[in-house]
Amino acid sequence: MSDKKFKVQVVTPSGVVLDREVEEIIAPGIMGEFGVLIGHTPMLTFIKPGIFSYLENDKFFKFAVGSGFCEVLKDAVSILVDAAAKAEDIDINEAKAELQALEQQLAQIDPAADPVALKAVSDKVKLAQVKVGLAS
Repeated sequence: MSDKKFKVQVVTPSGVVLDREVEEIIAPGIMGEFGVLIGHTPMLTFIKPGIFSYLENDKFFKFAVGSGFCEVLKDAVSILVDAAAKAEDIDINEAKAELQALEQQLAQIDPAADPVALKAVSDKVKLAQVKVGLAS
């Protein structure tokens, strides 16, 4: 590993989606986006649905990611999320159809009766919106 690179892994329930040595990452934390370079102070934080990107060979690559966690160590980062999709693998028509179906599902939820379902579907809507944005 070069002195400017560190290992990053993105893992979903389906398995490892990304396992690379990178120069930088930018992740959607619950308190806002944050960046990590080699030697970052160790931390553990929540990830919200959004865009995760990494820098490799002077080019940024993007993923749509769902909710989860991020563990930062001095020479490695682990991102554990419920879903992740590479920007170039997202089909715009599928993403739009998914968003429409989720918005309809969200409209059927009574927030007072089922706040847990409301949060889960709201997060899925946000992820679908990110997918549509990345695929456009």
